[in-house]
Amino acid sequence: MPIVLVLVLAFHVLSAVFWAGSTFALTRNGGGGAGRLFRSQMGAAGVAVLTGAYLWNQLHRGFGLSEEVLLVGVACAFAAAAVQGALIGPAVGVATDGAAIVPRALIAHRIASALLAVTLICMVEARYV
Repeated sequence: MPIVLVLVLAFHVLSAVFWAGSTFALTRNGGGGAGRLFRSQMGAAGVAVLTGAYLWNQLHRGFGLSEEVLLVGVACAFAAAAVQGALIGPAVGVATDGAAIVPRALIAHRIASALLAVTLICMVEARYV
């Protein structure tokens, strides 16, 4: 496997794990601290999407069951990013203190946690279906 592919895969996995892991932690934490992590999470989401697109382009020539499973994961990842961006993003921009965004952040992170869990399962299992 070429070194570029290995590096891109590493960035993809690391960014996805940070995004999902911080979302899971914020859900467990009741949404507290969501404002401080919002930009980092959305940056990680962007890196995961861009590197995932590159990996798809390089590794998937046909379209079979494995690609169908990955597409479910991709759809869930986009939905998670949209939920977090729509519910947390505007609140972060106008909030004067972190407590103001906690209720919206908790809802967003609960929804995104479920979606990102499906995404991670799809990423792992796609190779074996």
